[in-house]
Amino acid sequence: MLFSIALVPNTVREDHFKRRATKDRLQFVFDEYAFSQRCDGYEQGSIDFLRAERRRKGPQDRGEVEAVAQVSQSGATVIVDDPWSRELAARYDLEFHGTLWVWQRFEELELISSTDPRRHILSFRQRGIRLPWATADGLLMKIGKEWLLA
Repeated sequence: MLFSIALVPNTVREDHFKRRATKDRLQFVFDEYAFSQRCDGYEQGSIDFLRAERRRKGPQDRGEVEAVAQVSQSGATVIVDDPWSRELAARYDLEFHGTLWVWQRFEELELISSTDPRRHILSFRQRGIRLPWATADGLLMKIGKEWLLA
């Protein structure tokens, strides 16, 4: 397994619960897999401080800030895609990865079919969700699938 427990911060849940499809999927994961848990146990003052820093540098992403703050208290691995959140995780000397890494690991462990990462990446692109597209193409090339940018 990649993780023994997956903690999902409140703001990440709120973001997923805005759309019916993602709400249903996340609720299914909580109901069916004991390793996925809601997490609200982090220092709110840390979140407020980090969000203030983030506002000075541009748009904020509270969910990723909560994830980094949560992991900084436990020393676990954090999954973040935003470049600023990655810098923040590195500043706290945390292990971090992104969504593409998770998909790659799932494919390597044969937890998903080799066609799933491309389908998910295309879905993200169609919905306007940002990913590092060159890195996504590298993943697709590695698993022998058609590239997006080729």
